[in-house]
Amino acid sequence: MCGIFGYVLDRSAGPPPSLERAIDCLRHRGPEGEGTFLDALSEPVCGLAHSRLAIIDLTEGGRQPMSTADGRFTVVNNGEIYNYREIRKELEASGTRVRTDSDTEAILHVYARWGKAGLDRLRGMFAFAIWDARERSLFVARDRLGVKPLYVARTPGGVIFASELRAILSTGLVAPKIDARALEGYLAFGSTREPATIVRGVELLPSGGYAELRDGRWSEGLYWTPPLGADRKVSREDAIAETRSLLQESISLRLIADVPVSVFLSGGIDSSAILALASMESKQPLHAFTIALEESSLDETAHARAVASHFGAEHHVVLLAAERIAGDIDDAMAALDQPSADGVNTYFVAKAVKAAGFPVALSGIGGDELFAGYPKFRTFRNVMRLRPLLAGAPSWIPGGSSSLLRGALPERLSLRTRQALDLLATRGDPFGVYSVFRRMFSASEIEALLGRVSGEGQQANALDRDIAGWARTDEQAVTAYSLFELTSYLRNTLLRDTDIMSMAHALEVREPLLDHRLVERLLAYPDSFKLARGVNKPLLVGAVPELPAPTVQRTKMGFTLPFDAWLRGPLREWAEGKLASAEAVGLRAAAVQAVWQAFLEGRLSFSRVWALVALVDWCNRHGVSP
Repeated sequence: MCGIFGYVLDRSAGPPPSLERAIDCLRHRGPEGEGTFLDALSEPVCGLAHSRLAIIDLTEGGRQPMSTADGRFTVVNNGEIYNYREIRKELEASGTRVRTDSDTEAILHVYARWGKAGLDRLRGMFAFAIWDARERSLFVARDRLGVKPLYVARTPGGVIFASELRAILSTGLVAPKIDARALEGYLAFGSTREPATIVRGVELLPSGGYAELRDGRWSEGLYWTPPLGADRKVSREDAIAETRSLLQESISLRLIADVPVSVFLSGGIDSSAILALASMESKQPLHAFTIALEESSLDETAHARAVASHFGAEHHVVLLAAERIAGDIDDAMAALDQPSADGVNTYFVAKAVKAAGFPVALSGIGGDELFAGYPKFRTFRNVMRLRPLLAGAPSWIPGGSSSLLRGALPERLSLRTRQALDLLATRGDPFGVYSVFRRMFSASEIEALLGRVSGEGQQANALDRDIAGWARTDEQAVTAYSLFELTSYLRNTLLRDTDIMSMAHALEVREPLLDHRLVERLLAYPDSFKLARGVNKPLLVGAVPELPAPTVQRTKMGFTLPFDAWLRGPLREWAEGKLASAEAVGLRAAAVQAVWQAFLEGRLSFSRVWALVALVDWCNRHGVSP
């Protein structure tokens, strides 16, 4: 796990960016070493930089940038290739000499031998770039689920890329201007939707994507997309057995490290299942970390402690109080690499885990999305059953409450009423329904905040349309909702925030529930396997029968920091100070004040206020303006 940066530029573009300055921006991701590479022998010029967090092969052999013996290929990589030992055996059997025990060297040889076709052989989380000195070409790729980010800016003189957007901004080659369409998407969903970023001219390489710069031409493609299809032949018993086998394999691979590994433990089914299987695979007793909230009744510490004891793990409690949050909130916000309405809780637990001496943690992220853990999975299925009714919604609801009731104040309509009207306006389109469930601000509220009408940033992309076209009956509704979650909320919010908030402390977080082989199989199982009366996540529960009965039987609680109370208490003055400069980032002050007032009066949830605070704070910190 590391930070990477690089450029391929024509000399005519002027002096190249400083590799040392880029490392300064990324050193928090990998404070244990750094390296640079420069090839300026001919056009174009290539520079690569790397900040190292040593997890596998702690020797000098794991240093990056790393080149092949003949010097033709040079790589910088952020992430882990979990099946690198398997790849190494295959390479050595065919005569390739492997010089180190680093997983990054596996990437070099796979690309040198198979080119982009070799991406199918890589199992893990990664974002890497390979420079071909002979062909003067650049190849970049990103893992299938989008665990690791790779930001790219194409300039008239070439390409710049980095693990974090701030490193690209530090070059001065990209104007710090807000992307208007991405801003709409942010207000609609609480995060920008890839490939867009909040900064105009900077994009995220799509998840499961690759790109090549050759002879001045930039070309992109996808080597993986979520499979759309159902396995009607598999039995429930076989599905449970397959899930068990894939989970064991995934967790075993993610325990491979030359440093201690810990577990994020909430006490819920996902993290408890990971601890259960990891405790069987690990040769050493595991350490589990749980967040406890002083001011919240939703404290899961007792449940987590019982699970840790059941599986013989040493339990650590990270106690969070309002005073501590207030004191550290600026540091947490500074860690964000794009504005986000989520993620702060990961910052604090990651800080505690790393301080305790654990560079790696296993997380249950993805469990709710894959195993249908939210109540909205059932609601979405029920709405899909009403598609004939929704398709016949009156024509005078052209855009739901956003058009019909434009100008209506929030207090005049309950959230449930507005949501019902917006659902009618979807005409039963699956992505439209999903968007209503996940929406942060409605179209009319976005219009009020920005003072303009567009809607482009809220539209479905090609993958959204493919999923919606596939999910034409309620028989695929549960899986369709999983697909939307995987490609929207998980990809654009949860994984992005987890990466940036954990790497702020140089902590590597691994997601065993998001192994692509497990994901592909789960998406193929019938919906009927994923929901059951009285049991949450029946597939996962069936696959891990070792789970204690209280863990399986208790009601899902969910976890969130009590920002509702904090924003009215110790964080109120801080939040009001941030919102006071909302106009500087293109928001209308009166609309922002109306949102704040509605929150104070209990008519809006804290998440909308937090989304605005995070946006204003991030833009001001990085000097980004309309």
